[in-house]
Amino acid sequence: MIEVRNIKKSYGTLEVLHGVSLSVSDGEIVSIVGASGAGKSTLLQIMGSLMSADSGEVIIDGISIAGLGDDALSEFRNRHIGFIFQSYQLLAEFTALENVMMPMLIAGERRSDAEQRAKELLEMVAMSHRLEHKPATLSGGEQQRVAIARALANRPVVVLADEPTGNLDTQTRDDIHKLFFELRDRMGQTFVVVTHDETLADMSDRKIVMKDGAIL
Repeated sequence: MIEVRNIKKSYGTLEVLHGVSLSVSDGEIVSIVGASGAGKSTLLQIMGSLMSADSGEVIIDGISIAGLGDDALSEFRNRHIGFIFQSYQLLAEFTALENVMMPMLIAGERRSDAEQRAKELLEMVAMSHRLEHKPATLSGGEQQRVAIARALANRPVVVLADEPTGNLDTQTRDDIHKLFFELRDRMGQTFVVVTHDETLADMSDRKIVMKDGAIL
């Protein structure tokens, strides 16, 4: 599902990724761990096309993202990749339902269809009772559940998560961990998760350890 080939990335004279290569199978949950500054988040952002590499190639579902123009890349990202962030990144002025609908509306879905799927996804993540609540009225765990539903809105083949449980208490964190596996088993997405949480990393199908911009 994902092929990363010899990715290099530098900021000025500091090389943060030293020719990283890896592959992730369809339906696999892979965690990427390592100390701060190891290059984990940079690699994830390049995999998700949020940042460009200096050299190398990323192929997702058979498509080389480096060969896409700006418009095609934006469309590919919207339809094929779901993102989950540590800080949730929900739109404060919109309800939980509207936040989940947003990627579908951007993709051109009819509003009625987007609303129906958003309700189904929010029910799947146990948030159907909070449809009309805005982010400020939700707990951290609730906001992350909404963010997970949003990430799944356009049926992406890949979900990329950057420290998805870093801001959560222990019980909520464990619930979110279990939710990832339930969603994978139910919907078949491939997950790549950057995390400092060893519990989540050990639950994954495979754990990749990074140090100083390289895979150990």
